[in-house]
Amino acid sequence: MAIPFRALVRRARALALAGLTVGTLSGPAIAQSSEAAYPQGPITLLVPFAPGGSLDATARVLGNKLKDILGQPVVIANRPGAGSAVAARALATAKPDGLTLFITSSSAFGIAHLLVRGHDFQLKDYAPIAGVGVYTSLFAVSDATPAKSLSELVELAAKKPNGLNFCSTGVNGMNHLQLEMLRFAVQKKHPGAKFNITHVPYNGVAPAMLAIKAGDVDACVLPYSALVKNTDGAGLRVIAMQRGTRLPMMPNVGTTGEQGYGELDGNDQVVTISAPAATPRPVLRKLEEAVRAAMDDPLVMKSLNELEVQPRFVDAAGARRWLEGDVRKLADVIQAAGLTGQ
Repeated sequence: MAIPFRALVRRARALALAGLTVGTLSGPAIAQSSEAAYPQGPITLLVPFAPGGSLDATARVLGNKLKDILGQPVVIANRPGAGSAVAARALATAKPDGLTLFITSSSAFGIAHLLVRGHDFQLKDYAPIAGVGVYTSLFAVSDATPAKSLSELVELAAKKPNGLNFCSTGVNGMNHLQLEMLRFAVQKKHPGAKFNITHVPYNGVAPAMLAIKAGDVDACVLPYSALVKNTDGAGLRVIAMQRGTRLPMMPNVGTTGEQGYGELDGNDQVVTISAPAATPRPVLRKLEEAVRAAMDDPLVMKSLNELEVQPRFVDAAGARRWLEGDVRKLADVIQAAGLTGQ
């Protein structure tokens, strides 16, 4: 028996609506399935520096808690080299399944393409998951250097015949870039003034600390974690912190803004955990919530505070905004300073 034309139209419309409903529901269902299934195997957390530093210790504290939350081992893999570019490349080329992650103390992986020859990866190649802490950099002088403030240090650099030797934790590293920012800030504040400094890079925090304590250099840019227990005596003095407000552990040390260099106040670095850019969004969401849960644990916060890493949770969107701002700012510094790839 032939089916009337109108009945055929009604049946076709019903089938189309049914298909639309199935299609509409299948997207979230697939996403939920992907999120629920993750992770199916050990997670590798890349650290761009050698074992023993504060970032390595931070990774181990968080990795141990994430293991409990996600139900899979978290393996810490130290990949030092090229100002974090070695680890950054390893992440960018990893399978985007959420099983390879990267913790870094700055946005160096987003500007490495400007500073490391042959490194073509940029911030767009990574997916920030969360921020877990903030690193503040400080200006310090050796006991042999009479300056007690940034202004006195600038005056000393102008008067001393051979200028000042100013150390950092490595060529083209964050502390080196912050030294260049100080140079530009002085030139802006005192047009035409002489600011005679020589950059002396060291391979990491430990040798830089030894150099300033021994008086081998006049001044240095170093992270808060290295200097928090050395505010007075011990061969050096901290004279300024690069942030908008004073740190509770260093109430007597003024900020760069308080000393007339407000453009340096925004030099805090966010410690981020990232994944490859193509990692599925449901997996990224699950990781973000796992990191949030880890940071909510009082024992984790206690351990991070003991490491002097200034723990702070920043969600994925906030971490990306922070990194984007850093990349823009540091790219300008690199260009203005004429720094080239190593």
